[in-house]
Amino acid sequence: MAASLFSKDGITVTQEGQILTLTLDRGECRINPESIELLSDALKVVEKAPHPKALVVTGQGKFFCNGLDVKWMNESGAAKSDAMLESFWGVLARLLVMNCHTVCAINGHGFGAGLFIALSCDWRIMQNGKAWVNFPEANLGMRLSKAFAELAKAKLNPSALRAGALAAKRFTSSEALAHGIIDAECPLADLAQEARKMAEGVLPASLQLARFNPQKFAMMKIELYTDAYRALSSPGSAAAVPSARL
Repeated sequence: MAASLFSKDGITVTQEGQILTLTLDRGECRINPESIELLSDALKVVEKAPHPKALVVTGQGKFFCNGLDVKWMNESGAAKSDAMLESFWGVLARLLVMNCHTVCAINGHGFGAGLFIALSCDWRIMQNGKAWVNFPEANLGMRLSKAFAELAKAKLNPSALRAGALAAKRFTSSEALAHGIIDAECPLADLAQEARKMAEGVLPASLQLARFNPQKFAMMKIELYTDAYRALSSPGSAAAVPSARL
């Protein structure tokens, strides 16, 4: 039986064996200061959990995460919106370089910020019913931002970037699989079980890793995703214009 490690306002962390599950159960789960603080607190629990471990991130209901809380942003103004974005990027940075394997089980629609949560995980599995993942920025007349762009470039191939970011395509699970956005698809009824199998399959013992070192594993992720991690971790970058690394 799963043990409850954290539960507050629709965000929970449970553990069964060596698998931790972080669940978003907040309706559309729009990203705003409240949800960011909850996600940060939940990740602290995951980060402190002893090894060996793997993490599954999932949601409940129609939505995995329906993106940024644009209503809150419009009401709060540019300065507060930029500060909120940077705090969210900090959460994504921690998830991106978590010192264990992470699996995102996309239970429903994952738009914008929801897709970026999924991309911050190492592996992704999506239910094959009525659910889409999407970059909404072109449709909404928004820029992508350097942090989100670097994360997308770190995890997606050029074809997925063009179709997703430039054409604002809504990907079904089969289309997301074909574009390399996700690693597997399955019926919603099987999603929790299949995500757990995926997480168990990347535990150090399952991979026969003789000397797994969590700290070195996190450093490896920083080395692999340097530009994304740097952009997500850089304060004061929400309004910055992207510049070349050269």
